Amino acid sequence: MHRLGSAYRRLRRVATFTALGYFAVFLILSGYAPSVMTSNITGGLTTGLVLGLLQLPVALTAITLYERIARHRVDPLAAAIRERAEQAAAAAAPRPERQSRSGRPVWKQPTGGARA
Repeated sequence: MHRLGSAYRRLRRVATFTALGYFAVFLILSGYAPSVMTSNITGGLTTGLVLGLLQLPVALTAITLYERIARHRVDPLAAAIRERAEQAAAAAAPRPERQSRSGRPVWKQPTGGARA
């Protein structure tokens, strides 16, 4: 269970730092280096515009990375824990009650004692 938690935390950190790190770099450059952001690459295309347009592919890359790491590292751990829990539940499950011909469990059959 501990391995699953640590794998999931690592997964969240990678995805979060990928997306937020890029966005933070974009904001820092916008605030503290406006000359870099307004420099022309070609024609009317500025560095700031290119970096702003790259935010969507970076976010999609973070999502893809999240899904890939989850599929390869977290999901197998979760499946193993689920399988062990199902096996433990099956081993601890009470046996089904014996049924009489009337369909009632044997221990709930009236014994024919005194009437109320």
